[in-house]
Amino acid sequence: MKTKVSSSRLQAAVLLLGMVGGMATMLSAESPAAGPTSIVGVWDVQVTVLDCSTGDPIGSAHGLHKYELGGTAQAVPSTNPAALSASVGVWTNVGKDKYRLTLKMFRFDPAGNNIGWAVVRDNIAISKDATLYAGSGQSTGYDLNGNPLGTICLSFTGTRFK
Repeated sequence: MKTKVSSSRLQAAVLLLGMVGGMATMLSAESPAAGPTSIVGVWDVQVTVLDCSTGDPIGSAHGLHKYELGGTAQAVPSTNPAALSASVGVWTNVGKDKYRLTLKMFRFDPAGNNIGWAVVRDNIAISKDATLYAGSGQSTGYDLNGNPLGTICLSFTGTRFK
């Protein structure tokens, strides 16, 4: 019986922490510190994958990018989640309307086995009214031992999601 009570209390604590975290995220998105000219918020992004040596497009995808106060970020690609996970990362302001973003996502084979990860490093600029978003970057894939597998280049544009 005592184990059951402890388990119930643990579940309640986890639920409460989840609710508090969710409320903090909602409040940060509405915070005046986010400001009308900040990257903080959600962006609807169109990504073009490029051959780094030629600059030729080799693919494209949509995604949502979320920037939070404090410098954390999330990106959710429109690709099949069985092949590529959502990503988590950090951002920093490097100029008035300029930002750097680093994301990490996990990669999977068709059977669902983790086969490594990718690290994306982007340079981003937003318009003065913070409604448009554009940039470029590179994504490097790694195997499970951390060995680099190759790099692709990225170009992207987007609009603030409302």
